This record gives sequence, structure tokens and C-alpha cells, in this order.
Amino acid sequence: MSKQLHSERFTPFLQQEQLQRPRYRALFNYLQQRILEGALPPDSRLPSTRELAELLHLSRNTVKQVYEMLHSEGYIDTRQGDGSYVAPQLSLNHTQQTQSQPKRQPIQLSAMSAQLKKIRPLFHQDKQQLLLPAIPALDQFPWPVWQRSVGHAGRQMRFSRDRNFMGEPPLRDEIARYLNATRGIRCTMEQVMICSGSQQGMQLAFSMLLNPGDQVWVEDPGFPGIDGAISNAGGIKVSIPIDRHGFRADLALASEQQARLAFITPSRNFPLGYTLSIERRLQLLQWARTQGCCIIEDDYDSEFRFDGPPLTALQGLDGEDSVIYSGTFSRILHPAIRLAYLVLPPALVAPFNQMRGFLDGGLSSLPQLALADFMSRGHFAGHLRRMRKLYKARRAYLRQQVEQQFAGQLTLEPSDGGMHSVFLLPQTSDDKAIVEQARAVGLGIRPLSYYYDQQAPRSGLVIGFAGYSETQMEEGLRRLKPIVEQHLKHREANGRLH
Repeated sequence: MSKQLHSERFTPFLQQEQLQRPRYRALFNYLQQRILEGALPPDSRLPSTRELAELLHLSRNTVKQVYEMLHSEGYIDTRQGDGSYVAPQLSLNHTQQTQSQPKRQPIQLSAMSAQLKKIRPLFHQDKQQLLLPAIPALDQFPWPVWQRSVGHAGRQMRFSRDRNFMGEPPLRDEIARYLNATRGIRCTMEQVMICSGSQQGMQLAFSMLLNPGDQVWVEDPGFPGIDGAISNAGGIKVSIPIDRHGFRADLALASEQQARLAFITPSRNFPLGYTLSIERRLQLLQWARTQGCCIIEDDYDSEFRFDGPPLTALQGLDGEDSVIYSGTFSRILHPAIRLAYLVLPPALVAPFNQMRGFLDGGLSSLPQLALADFMSRGHFAGHLRRMRKLYKARRAYLRQQVEQQFAGQLTLEPSDGGMHSVFLLPQTSDDKAIVEQARAVGLGIRPLSYYYDQQAPRSGLVIGFAGYSETQMEEGLRRLKPIVEQHLKHREANGRLH
């Protein structure tokens, strides 16, 4: 093959303005792609290593290394005394395919993936937005203290060899102690399973407890993030209304749609903040006991109750091991700490542990041991005390500002805690339109109607306060005010026309 032809074939490589580093990788990638495209046809002879090195101004050792790599991966053949050739029948060039060759068919997704299209899409959380619900005070997290705990955990890992599917024992022990003392939960560390987030815990629980077609009672309005996990497990969501006393257990029990599982937030419904009454708690526990069913108690932010101590968990009332308790550290500490946990009834520990081994083999030890150290030294409890005080003050400030600036436009929906407040709009208002406009000016508020499923939705705004200073809240409300005013004026004008 002439040097002129070699030069033409390798001109694109020579013309690259910035070669990938290292050089051998750049040349390997280039030759690999040219072979697969058919630009270097099957059985065609490659230039010798000396020729190619001179042509490309590379060292001969670099070219030799590339040829050896191409040969080891099957792209070229080396013939004794005759040089190197492109391997036969090695091309992905579609222009060279004959008419008899079938076209590439699209990948077929499962029926489950089709079901996901029917689920309410989740809001994208942009941390740069103001007034996002469920965002903690990121700037208040004690990173230097946490880094020391990470250092302690790293030293501890040198002596740890076994991986426990349930999670690191020191963290499970700290969680069990904390829940016993603060939430009235009856458990041992053996019942605590560590997850990479509450969503993973829900996915595991639903897959273990549901058969295809089984029904799951959920709150309406409620947290839409579980819809995908229920659907993925083959379950059917049955929305049950709530009122100021929480989940309408009476309606659920009276309905013909009997469930295998109930997913509820008894300490504080999301997003309205209603607490499940003791009468309804006992009704649900009785149902679970007599029907052999299970209740999943999602306790997402009960630590932040400002008008008294945290409520006793539903699990603490359960004498028949019918409740799986779910908690998370992402909301109460920092979203970057992707750790959550399940407290399982003793009978479910072994099967859940076995399934966990099949799914992911357990989590990384370092963040678990760091959190265990953080808790054992009192930093977790201290941080919670500071955040309760801070969030209570921020909640009061938000409510005061809304009352002053939006009098007659937004009405507070009372709640005794949490990380957001709900403000109701006049019932015929389009809260989704307001939120869409608010998003355009950098606000992360949510429309209340989004959280409703079957029940007639109420119109309102879900506004986060926990993660924002007074100055940030003022700025957020300043941006929101003209949007709300314009919308309500437009609504009033339309009302007069009709």
C-alpha cells in the first residue's frame, strides 16, 4: 500500500486539533472506530508499525502497543512475515449491509415500564430554587464534625471484613437506641435494615409483600413518590381520603376493595400535616392483625414537631408485629447522606435479609460507620435540637410574612411541625398555573392539588421554610406576590364575565 494512500486514510487523525491523552489511547480509539465503520475494510493490510509511527509522528513503541491491543481484542490479525491485517467480517457499517440483512429493531421495554408512564411525574428538585419543601438547612450542617466522624469510620474499617446485608451493626444499634428513646418504638438492632434512601426501602418492602394485582391503601392526598414502587411490584394503588384526623380507616374498611398492604404517614400526613387519631390507629392495627396484612409507617420528618415532643409511632402501639417502620436521614440531616432504614417485624428479618443479598449485597460501610460515630458522640441529637429551634423560628417568620403580604389571598392550613407550610388559595384558583409561573422566577413551591389522586383537589401552595434564611424567604415571597395577585385578578375578572 502506497504512503500516499496511507496518508489519506489517516488524515482525520492527523487533523485532530487536540489529541486525546494518552496518545496510545487516542490512536487505539481512532483505529477501532475506523475498523468498525468499514473505513479500514476487513482483510485490508495496515501499515507497518514503523510506517505508521513516521506518518503520525508517534514513537514506534506507541504504535506497537496499539497494534498489540487491537490484536488482543480481535480487531486485527498478525500474519508472520506479512504484517497486520484487519480481521475478516468485522464491520458495523450499515451502508455495507446487504438488502437481506434485517434492520436493527428497537429494544422492547417491559409492561412495567409502560405502567410507569401512567404515574404522576415527580417534580425535579433544583437546589437553586427558593422555598422548596423538604429541604433542610444545608448551611447549618456541621461538616467539620461530620468529617471527623468519617475519619473515625475510616480507621474503624481497617478492622472490618464482613459485610452485613442488613447494614453495619454500630449504626443499627444507634438507630434502635434512638427510636426506643424518642419514638416509643419497640425493636432491637436485629430488626433494623439500612437502605440507601427511603425509596429503596419502599421498593424492597413492596416487592416482598405484594403479589401482582394486590391492592395497597394510600392516603389521598399523599406522597406520590411511592406510586412507582407500588406499580413496579405489580400492586394496585387504592386512594383513601383523609380528613383532619388522618387516614379514613373507616372508609377503607367499609370498601369492597380490600388491601393487602396500607402505606400511611400517621405522625404527619404529607403534605397537609394531619395526624392520625388514636381511634383510627387502633382500627388499622386490628385490621392488619385479623387479616394477616401489613402496615408501612412512613415517618419522614416527625422529628420536627414544634408544639410538643415527637408523637409515639404507630409501631409502638403494635403488639402483633404488623407494622414496618420507615425513617430517613436525608431530610433531617442532609440530602447528600443517602441513608434511611426500615424497622422490620422479627418474622420478616430473614426473608428481607435474603432478598437484600440478591439485590445489592448491602451498602458501603464508610457512610454507615460515620453516621454511627456521629450519633454515638451526641452530634446527631445536638443537631436535631438546634434545627428544631431554627425551623420553628423560620416557620413563624414565613407565616408572619405571608399573613402580612398575602392577606385575603392565602390562608394558612394549620400544622404542628414539618419543614413546609400549606397555604390555601380560593378554591377555584389554578395553583398549578401559579406554580408554573413561580418556577420561571426560581421558586420551588408546589401546587397542593398535585398531591390529590381521586379526591376532589383543594387549591393551595406548599411552601418550604426549613432550608431558607429570613432574607431568602423575603426574596421568594417578593417574587411570588405579583404572580398570585395577577392570577387572582384574572380569576375575579373571569368570574364577573360569567
